Amino acid sequence: MPPIDCEDQELLDGFLAETTELLEKLDDDLIALEKSSDDTDLMNRIFRSIHTIKGASSFLGFDLLVKVAHKTEDVLNRLRKGELVVNPDIMDVILEATDLVKLLVSDIKAGDIQERETEGTINKLLPYLLDTAGARQTAATTSPATPSPASDESPAVTETLGTTADSEPAPTAAAAPVPAPKPATDAAPKKSPAPPKPVDGKGDDLSDNTTVRVDVKRLDDLMNQVGELVLERNRMIQINQDLQQSDVNRADFNEEFGKLTKRMSFVTSELQMQVLKMRMIPVEKVFKKFPRIVRSMSRDLGKEVELQIIGEETELDRSVVDEIGDPLIHLIRNAMDHGLETPDERLAAGKPRGGTLVLAAVHEGNQIIISIKDDGNGIDPERVGRKAIEKGLITEDQFAAMGQREVFDLLFLPGFSTKDKATDLSGRGVGMDVVKTNIKKLNGLIEIKSTKGVGSEFILRLPLTLAIIQSLLVEVEGEIYSVPLSSVLETIRVDQRQFHLVGGQEVLKLRDIVLPLIRLQKVFNVQQRGEVDDFCYVVVVGAAEKRMGLVVTRLVGQQEVAIKSLGNYLANIPGIAGSTILGDGRVALIIDPVAMSEVCE
Repeated sequence: MPPIDCEDQELLDGFLAETTELLEKLDDDLIALEKSSDDTDLMNRIFRSIHTIKGASSFLGFDLLVKVAHKTEDVLNRLRKGELVVNPDIMDVILEATDLVKLLVSDIKAGDIQERETEGTINKLLPYLLDTAGARQTAATTSPATPSPASDESPAVTETLGTTADSEPAPTAAAAPVPAPKPATDAAPKKSPAPPKPVDGKGDDLSDNTTVRVDVKRLDDLMNQVGELVLERNRMIQINQDLQQSDVNRADFNEEFGKLTKRMSFVTSELQMQVLKMRMIPVEKVFKKFPRIVRSMSRDLGKEVELQIIGEETELDRSVVDEIGDPLIHLIRNAMDHGLETPDERLAAGKPRGGTLVLAAVHEGNQIIISIKDDGNGIDPERVGRKAIEKGLITEDQFAAMGQREVFDLLFLPGFSTKDKATDLSGRGVGMDVVKTNIKKLNGLIEIKSTKGVGSEFILRLPLTLAIIQSLLVEVEGEIYSVPLSSVLETIRVDQRQFHLVGGQEVLKLRDIVLPLIRLQKVFNVQQRGEVDDFCYVVVVGAAEKRMGLVVTRLVGQQEVAIKSLGNYLANIPGIAGSTILGDGRVALIIDPVAMSEVCE
């Protein structure tokens, strides 16, 4: 059958959508299969995924993709028939082939189909397809890092490769010598190299970030709420017409208007919730990369690590999902390289041979809490402090005055690392700095808990959405400002005589920390009204690992606000993230905790 013309955009879009969905689940399934090789349903699901990709690719004429998928399918077919046994070596090769399939699909998606080099990967699959005496043992023990001399043109291999789901069994091939592959000539077309084995989860995400798949039920709920809103609009028009009549009963009008206000408030809140839900996607979109990353790093580092994922169905706004991938990758790499010990080290410390890494997500109010917890050797505050002194980041006196939390915060300084020698995985002091930068960008918070010899936990607190936020309204000498509630840790009323001046910076001793203070009156140049009161309010806020206190005149209350842009002309005002409109029509500026934290640096 001749290949279908790929200009048929509808066919191509359908192929890409289906293939992307299959590939997104494939990594997780393959990692799970390595641990549960006797799971027949899982094995069959993996086989069907590759078989479907191969069939659709063949129908559309993507020959290079068909070639790789076909060989991968044949190996999977032998696994499901029990002719091969799942082991780490064979899984390495299957995962490499899957990466190549992803790369070829991404080429198709980008409209840039290249003649990529596939023989290296295919040659690693071929030993597992040799159906000769002792082939099963060879396939189970031969390291795939050394390519087999077999080539795709071998008659003996070709005969065996015909075994697929839709072919009964091919005749057994004789144990004949296999010719070596023909050397490449200068006339051969130049091919792009195959991708290296990914360990950071980048470059294999085929999902389209410009679209969101929405459950039809959510669309139905949204339509129902719009219908309710139309009814309330009609009622409002009717009340307005009644008001124009001179003989309107004021008591009846007030009662009806009060009822309308309550109904409008309820319907608007429901409508807002439905729209937000349409933007929500499971955090699984990010979490699905990590089993593969943990597996690759475990093998590279010679560690035995079990990854446990909790709450992957937890939903948050797509704008937040798009930003948390990098921080989580760096935190997992940090836990794998710095936190968890080798099997021998764990046994010597009286721990189980294999370590545990727990990645969890949960909703808490208007925030999502994501934690990365390991049962490794924990963080040694003394070692962290000494490294910071050695690098000239702090002085001996500063270290002596620091609490444990402040010492842990040193990990986020640019260029800081406890590694003595940089490796491919860590030691350059950029990982935790990236985490801090990304969490700041999201107006989130990060906290470290660690016990030496027991383990560590990194906790991220992120807003569910960046469009509509819960805020704390505060007054500064008559001016109203909005502080994102996701950044507010607590509020306190204090006597200003408790403030101290340290190095030109006002601070407040709050329990076990020294809290830097920022007077919003000075930052925004608000004129003093009346006499200065001894008592004021301090709003304790955080941005990533930083904590500070905003000094305000009084607290107005909590309110949900929609963030409005200030436009290009006013976009870069320091300390301001945007604006909102209050119920009385006044404009209130929204405080940017990230920019405020930089004032303290």
